[in-house]
Amino acid sequence: MSTDKKSFKDLEKKVLDAGLCVACGTCVAACPVNVTELEAGKPRLVGNCIECGLCYRNCPRTDFDEAGMDQTLFGRSRDSKELLTGVYKSVFAAKTKSSAVQGKAQDGGVVTSLLIQFIEDGGDGVIVAGLEPDKVWVPRPVVARSSQEVIASAGTKYTVSPTLLGVKEAVKDQGLKKVAVVGTPCQIRGLSRLTQGQHRNKKFTDAVALKVGLFCMETFSYDDWVQYLKDEGVDPGRVTKFEIKSGRFYALAGEETLHRAKLGKVKKLIRPCCHVCEDFTSEYADVSVGNVGSPDGWSTVIVRTERGGKAFNAAVASGMVEAQPIEGFDLGETLVHRLAKMKKEQEGSDE
Repeated sequence: MSTDKKSFKDLEKKVLDAGLCVACGTCVAACPVNVTELEAGKPRLVGNCIECGLCYRNCPRTDFDEAGMDQTLFGRSRDSKELLTGVYKSVFAAKTKSSAVQGKAQDGGVVTSLLIQFIEDGGDGVIVAGLEPDKVWVPRPVVARSSQEVIASAGTKYTVSPTLLGVKEAVKDQGLKKVAVVGTPCQIRGLSRLTQGQHRNKKFTDAVALKVGLFCMETFSYDDWVQYLKDEGVDPGRVTKFEIKSGRFYALAGEETLHRAKLGKVKKLIRPCCHVCEDFTSEYADVSVGNVGSPDGWSTVIVRTERGGKAFNAAVASGMVEAQPIEGFDLGETLVHRLAKMKKEQEGSDE
């Protein structure tokens, strides 16, 4: 890795001006003098930069060394069966057994259940994507301290939430000592650099006890997405849940389907930064969860690290989650592998 001096100006040139910023908030969390903020999804200076370079060095879009991070997090290189999915220990189909979670969460409800178990086992809080209370489907990072708060934030938001701002609030502002973080692949990459990378911050390293990664093909630009719904005659304020299933995008109000469209129709709404992402399965999480590769109503769970395995096993042992191994995953022929391959080929074609 280069040791050349870097500053916020380099971040602007390499990431912002190039349209690569994912609005994760890692640069804000990394700044030791708190002079970086997100405004309209873009970082900006609000004070004097001391040119420490930590915003640049921790950004998930600058000189990310995948092989080095594999060694740092997992102690080994990925083998031939892991080239598309990242290093893993085991893979399961799982679903929640909690009736409270079933009524609110997405797909199998595994992520929500893992977070509830984390809190019940002594965690101080979890960082999830909630919604702005006075706006329509505008995501915001929430530091949930109770099971009820976790459930209230359940469900997928298809526009971006600056998750690392929630991590900063939990660790630096609230002083929490043991937290779990849910994030998309780009957010997990930023968090992994911040907690375990070459320029990590010890306060975050000590506090982040679990990284739960989400499978992700892309996210939508909020303004374009809301306008699309309105153009299709859908009042975004009526929507209670969005989902992507079997190649189609759905907007639901309870049991009523307000809108259904083939994914190709909503591709125009994808954020430009997503077109150069090569990580589908959140390869640097402790445990990754997604809605493909398992039966309807179940989630695919990829356990990657020892602490990820402990968290998952605790949820199974408590009766919060039921699980069964996915046979033949190592053969690399599942839908998970096909989508992961699409992401990597997309990234390669855009370079």
